Amino acid sequence: MKRMTVSANGIVLGLAALALAAATPASAFTPPAPPTKAVDLPRYEGRWYEIARMPNGFEKGRECEAATADYIPDAKGQINVVQTCHRGAPDGPEKVYRASARILDPGTNAKFKLTFFLVLSKEYWVLDYAPDYHWAILADTSGKFLWLFSKSPTLPAGERDTLVERIHALGYDTGRLEFPAHK
Repeated sequence: MKRMTVSANGIVLGLAALALAAATPASAFTPPAPPTKAVDLPRYEGRWYEIARMPNGFEKGRECEAATADYIPDAKGQINVVQTCHRGAPDGPEKVYRASARILDPGTNAKFKLTFFLVLSKEYWVLDYAPDYHWAILADTSGKFLWLFSKSPTLPAGERDTLVERIHALGYDTGRLEFPAHK
């Protein structure tokens, strides 16, 4: 059996290569322009159903069906977020994530930071929404994460297709979108 030795320089070079690979985007994505449309928080609050999403570690494939996100104001002026997935099927066991949201741009309320597990934070933007708040497009600033939410579990097919086109116009690879099942 051959014995392999690795020098400290080899480890550093290997870690540097991994970091570079992780930092290099898979496609030439240009993050969208910052949102300018003001969000009326009382109208945005409440339950949102996930219609489409970019793949992500929290919601892998069938690990997250019938996903919802509840935006709930608290007495301190913060917003609590409860994200619920059902494992394997729309009526499968629940998996719940809780976060707190802090508004980063009080002028428009379109940018906020979600903090999970007290230490994991990420900035999200409301990129677009319907005038009556029955759908919204939410994304992070890296371009890796995006969600199409609706206030109902489904959208009419034509409207969903139009919103997928809107997501494409924002610069996202819509071929990567996942469409979780709902009850």
